[in-house]
Amino acid sequence: MARYVYGPVPSRRLGRSLGLDIVTPKSCTVNCVYCQIGSREPLPPVRKRFIDPEIIETELEKALHPAPELDWITFSGSGEPTLSSDLGRFIRFAKGFDAAPICVLTNGTLLWQERVREELAAADLVVPNLDAADNETFQRIVRPHRDIDFDSYYKGLKAFSREFDGDLHLEIVLVRGINDSEKHLKMLARRVEDIDPDGIWIGTVTRPPAENFASPVSEKVLTMARKIIGHKATIIDKFRAKGPGASVFSELTDTVVELLKRRPETIEDMSASLSANPHEITKVIGELLNNGKIVRKDVGGKIYFDAIRDDNSTT
Repeated sequence: MARYVYGPVPSRRLGRSLGLDIVTPKSCTVNCVYCQIGSREPLPPVRKRFIDPEIIETELEKALHPAPELDWITFSGSGEPTLSSDLGRFIRFAKGFDAAPICVLTNGTLLWQERVREELAAADLVVPNLDAADNETFQRIVRPHRDIDFDSYYKGLKAFSREFDGDLHLEIVLVRGINDSEKHLKMLARRVEDIDPDGIWIGTVTRPPAENFASPVSEKVLTMARKIIGHKATIIDKFRAKGPGASVFSELTDTVVELLKRRPETIEDMSASLSANPHEITKVIGELLNNGKIVRKDVGGKIYFDAIRDDNSTT
């Protein structure tokens, strides 16, 4: 089973997406309070090679022969893709198959680096995060490495917006009590106007977050945010698996449920035991929590998940 190329999986934003995970798990320059992968000390904004490029290219070639029905090939997963010094090479390699347009999901913290912007220029869609309008909120919600400051991050977003010929969408994740006030949303609206993206996706916490206090906002707040931020903004719909890729997702869901019926597991444990990408497991866990089929347990600083038994009890 492939380790770094996963899917196609149904995506709330991108439809049928084939994922490429080009860094090792939790390799990120920030430690967002809402992160679905969990908490870890952020890395400095220094790029390097994480995985042998030939391994990823071989996996991608196998995944695309025969070519599945895809909406996107997406650089995403369990870390920050712009940290990989091979990102440009991977984008060019993926585009060579002409199987689907290329999307890169990024936290945006390396966009101040000209080389990163040059490599991303080959993508069709780039989606950076903009969860904060000022440094104080940036530190509270994103918790970046100490070598990353808000001003450089913000200037990088503006520079990339001016240079990029593809589609640029910003993603804003709202967390209750941190970045969801009317005052802060109006500040975000001014930042968005300054960056001038092609679109904005507004969402909230939907999967198990890194911190228990990271709670979702209400539908009312999401609607208010969309109105304040402007006509380019849309609310990310709740996930619904459908079409090609949904059957694979369903199979993995059944496997995860059966595993959790035997014993509680962390996302990392399930990923290892099932030889599945952590990002796929996290999507499944989010849906099972939403459907009330499993519960989350915090034990010794680790997050475990357990199945709800037929007798409505858990072990």
